[in-house]
Amino acid sequence: MKLLYTKRSPYARKARVVAIEKNINLELIDEDLQKKSQRLLEANPLGKVPTLVLDNGTTVFDSVVICQYLDNLNDKVLMIPRDPNSRLEVLKWEAFSDDLMTTAINLYMEKVRHPQDFHKDFTINLEKNILSAYTYIETSLPKLKEFNLAPVAVASAIGYIHFRVPSLKVQGALLKWFEEISKRPSMVQTIPMA
Repeated sequence: MKLLYTKRSPYARKARVVAIEKNINLELIDEDLQKKSQRLLEANPLGKVPTLVLDNGTTVFDSVVICQYLDNLNDKVLMIPRDPNSRLEVLKWEAFSDDLMTTAINLYMEKVRHPQDFHKDFTINLEKNILSAYTYIETSLPKLKEFNLAPVAVASAIGYIHFRVPSLKVQGALLKWFEEISKRPSMVQTIPMA
């Protein structure tokens, strides 16, 4: 299987961590999203990453579907519990984290596209949303003790924010939690980079 991705994508990071934890070998193909390859556009008409290309040519996107697909390939480690209530809790955290990632990406892109005249109220609201999310995560840390897709998604979002918006780094108990989960080999191997 091939994973079309970028090294900085927090969504791709989730999928990569799931694959590493489950000992699933993926051929990683680093894409340039400024000059989208024909391969990427054929695999995903929106030209988004991550996109998984199965050995039979079937394409799978986006990260939510890719993570569920990979998790069902073997029972080595269950990243998404099978019990309906536990599964729901993990998938809620994944959705929350994906929204946090999107908020951070919007903040970063607004400042990159308009460095001198970015929309100040828009960016202030995005920053407030991120800080509010941090508070929510920190008060919910006991729910993230078990290693599965929930803490992976949260840590992927925080890692992206640290990478792209370092002025909004986590602090306190959340920083301690983030530093601890970041030591896991699958997280070390997937640290976002330019």
